[in-house]
Amino acid sequence: MLGARVAVSGVGGRAPLRGLPLHLLAVLLAAGCGGSPAPSAQPAPAEATPSVAATPAATPGGTSEMTGIDLLFLSMMTGHTEQTLQIVRLTRDRLADSELRTLVAAVEATETDELATARSWLAQVGRSARADDHAGHGTGPAQLARLRDAPDAEVDKVLIEVLSAHQQAAADLARAHQAAGTDARVLDLARRVEQSRTAQVALMAGRPAAS
Repeated sequence: MLGARVAVSGVGGRAPLRGLPLHLLAVLLAAGCGGSPAPSAQPAPAEATPSVAATPAATPGGTSEMTGIDLLFLSMMTGHTEQTLQIVRLTRDRLADSELRTLVAAVEATETDELATARSWLAQVGRSARADDHAGHGTGPAQLARLRDAPDAEVDKVLIEVLSAHQQAAADLARAHQAAGTDARVLDLARRVEQSRTAQVALMAGRPAAS
């Protein structure tokens, strides 16, 4: 699995990111780009990763109870992440650029884990993600159709266009939540989402197919 738990420094700086090979950065992005590891809903086989239930409810300065805005963010991110996985699975076997395939595999590994975490936290308070929470914030049917129907020679280019916009929307949502949320766990997730998606957008902008 490419979701290696490795810390990355200097996420905010675009130059260090562009200076490293994409196949290495893809693995690093799966760690949340410098953040603490995303809590997993399933125990890791090789290392002691705290489960959601074992994760402290809050850190100093945080609060132990999720508010409505925290739950709304988790619900919206659940819908957004489900779409990310749909985008990835529509194209992962058709991409020509091997480094882009590596990045897409890392995105899939990371966001599968994040999706399980968000669903678990929502379930703990008796709430499930609602489709209307995500309405208007994701990738529309026309963009998904572009991915499905893209000729093989254009798949890389179309994926970069669609996924870049999609991940930028996730970064924007996560950034906004950091100013409004209250629960320490959700705020940490939002921070890691903003960092990783921002880094992914920068990396895709540097691919040949994006020019």
